[in-house]
Amino acid sequence: MLAKQHQQGFSLVSIVLSIVLMSAALLIVTTSLVPRSQHNAELMYSTKASELGAAVMDEIVGRQFDQNSGPNGGLPVCESIKEPLCTIPSKLGPEEGEDSRTLYNDVDDFNKLSGSVKDVLGNDLAGIYPNFSISIKVFYDANLDGKPDTISGNRKRIVVDVVDPSGQHYIFSVIRGNF
Repeated sequence: MLAKQHQQGFSLVSIVLSIVLMSAALLIVTTSLVPRSQHNAELMYSTKASELGAAVMDEIVGRQFDQNSGPNGGLPVCESIKEPLCTIPSKLGPEEGEDSRTLYNDVDDFNKLSGSVKDVLGNDLAGIYPNFSISIKVFYDANLDGKPDTISGNRKRIVVDVVDPSGQHYIFSVIRGNF
C-alpha cells in the first residue's frame, strides 16, 4: 500500500493575506516618509531664499544713499530742504541712462526691480536658483513705520521679497541712512 504524500507550500488564501498585510505595511511606511521629504524641500527652499535675499540686500546696501549724495558715507549729505536735494519719492528708481543693473549707483535705482534672479553683473542665476523670483521696493521711511513717506528724508527702507518655487514669500527689509 502506498502512503499518501502531503504537498508542502502555501495556500492561495495565505498568499493573498500576506500580500494584503505587506501592502498595508508599505502604505504606512510611505505615508510617514512623504511629509518628511516635503519638509526637507521646504528647508532647502528657505535656505536658498535666505542666501539669495542676503546677497541681493548686500548688493543694494553697498550702493550710495542717493544719486545726489556722496559715495563716501553719504558726504555730502543730500537733504530735502537745501542743496543738494535728495531724489523726490515719486522719482525713486533708475535715473535716465541707467538701463542696466550694472549701472545702478544708488539704493533707489533698485526700486520696482522684479523678475528672475540675476547677479551684480546681470548674469542669470536661474541654474542656481531655479524658479525663484525677487521683487524690490525702496521708499523713504523717516518714522520707521514701514510705510512710504510722501517727502524725502534721511532714511530709505529697502524691502526684498524672494519667492521660492512653492510660492512661499521671504521678506527681507533694511534701512539705509543718509549721513
